[in-house]
Amino acid sequence: MGIVKVSIFQKSLQEGLNLTTYKKIAALKSDFLLLPEYFFADQSVKDYRSLPDKSMFAHDWLLKLNDSYKGIILGGSIIRGEGSEQFAATPVVSEGALVDYYNKRELSSEEKKLVKPGDSPGVFILGGFRFGVLLGGETKNPAYIQELAEQGIKIIFIMDTRPDFDEAEDEEQILKPAAEHGLYITRCCGTGRLFGEDIRGRSLVASPTGISWRVAPQETEQEILKTILINMVGV
Repeated sequence: MGIVKVSIFQKSLQEGLNLTTYKKIAALKSDFLLLPEYFFADQSVKDYRSLPDKSMFAHDWLLKLNDSYKGIILGGSIIRGEGSEQFAATPVVSEGALVDYYNKRELSSEEKKLVKPGDSPGVFILGGFRFGVLLGGETKNPAYIQELAEQGIKIIFIMDTRPDFDEAEDEEQILKPAAEHGLYITRCCGTGRLFGEDIRGRSLVASPTGISWRVAPQETEQEILKTILINMVGV
């Protein structure tokens, strides 16, 4: 796989999906663009039950964005329907089309009132890349990362939006499995407020040897757009 160019958009959720946001990321030149979980949940989204109404607009916005941004977009998460059921899912968008979804498996108590858990690991092969996807607090369960590693995945993308990050969690949930399994792990977070609660952006890139990049402590409340070159040695 060699060198992978990844754009991480630690997005301020209050900013919504406006023209300024579009222009900021449409011209990026990278292999992957990561958006945080519920990246579209602006100030009009008051609770989880407000998410489905905004999800279709967010879905269409991702497809339009891919007209200009030519890499693979991992669109955070939206609420999507499948038959009579709903899922919290990551849209995987490439070449102007929706390629697939990853349905979140580890749900919060509030999400369980709205959506069903997925039942399959997020493993994708696209554009010459083989990669894994996780959502939100799924990193708290080490079995998910181990499962991806056992399937030969070497690069994992995590889309997240939550308030409860700390250094000890990063060490146990990201750095330790990266070293143990020889993984390259990128986490993209939201920042600002979600459902009336402050959230902190703790976006980072980890390799088997440690942290390659992370937002500075004073940047956890800021919107950050960063493109990183990940040199996957020996992969």
